[in-house]
Amino acid sequence: MKFLHNLLSNDIAGLATGQSRLAALMNLKGQQIAWMRVSAEADALVCELPIAVRDTVIETFLHYKVGAPVRFEKPETVVFGVFGAKAAEMLNACGFTALPAEPDTFVTCPFLDDSVRIHRAPDLPASGFSIHVEPAQVEAVTQVLLSHIGAAITAFTLDTLRVEEGLPWHGVDVIEENLLHETGQLSVYHSSSKGCYLGQEVIARLEGRGGNVNKRFLGLRCASVVAAGASIVAEDKVIGRVTSVGMSPKFGPIAMGYIHRSHAEPGGTVNVDGVSCTVSNLPFEL
Repeated sequence: MKFLHNLLSNDIAGLATGQSRLAALMNLKGQQIAWMRVSAEADALVCELPIAVRDTVIETFLHYKVGAPVRFEKPETVVFGVFGAKAAEMLNACGFTALPAEPDTFVTCPFLDDSVRIHRAPDLPASGFSIHVEPAQVEAVTQVLLSHIGAAITAFTLDTLRVEEGLPWHGVDVIEENLLHETGQLSVYHSSSKGCYLGQEVIARLEGRGGNVNKRFLGLRCASVVAAGASIVAEDKVIGRVTSVGMSPKFGPIAMGYIHRSHAEPGGTVNVDGVSCTVSNLPFEL
């Protein structure tokens, strides 16, 4: 716990068994190497993160390990997500009777002759739960979910849920070049009361300047669906980039991405591939 506490942006030392916390691993320039969910089991800390950055994270850990009495493993866990107002009800119907009651907690739930770990966290949309499953259990869990809930939602639907709530994910909306202040997630991934960690000096300097950065992560309400990765244009200049898009039953075509501070005022109009879009705060509100 001390080892991770000294590297990550959030308070890891304060985790009790059964609790989890979102945290960022940054480099000395304050750029985002990885975002992760750190969960405290009785005898280990589990870091859930995008598999694309897993090896980079372990290399970083090893670089700073020095004489710390820690070791690392790479379990091949499969993660399912169940989202929506009836998520808890449906999981109970599937036989998962032990569910975490609060965000940033998890439970170990019996399943067939083994067990699974079920999480709730603030980076999951629509009151979602994630289920961590060993590879040998994947087929059985898949069949149970299909029989009680039905076919899986599409990636586009999942993105819509995330965009509605303004939830950026590392590797999709956040890449290494980004600063934590730009993402709008400082209060989620960072503890202002902890001591040294990688990237702390950059965070402290920005805080001392009122948190002002050149670009902000904001929402867009669009006249029609736009494409992720498209440029955001105003006054014939590229002033940002779309990272995720969706089609919301509440808000219509929506998107989120980074916009230069000169055009970051909610209510302003920008253009994405010829589509007129209105800048909005996140999460979206009616």
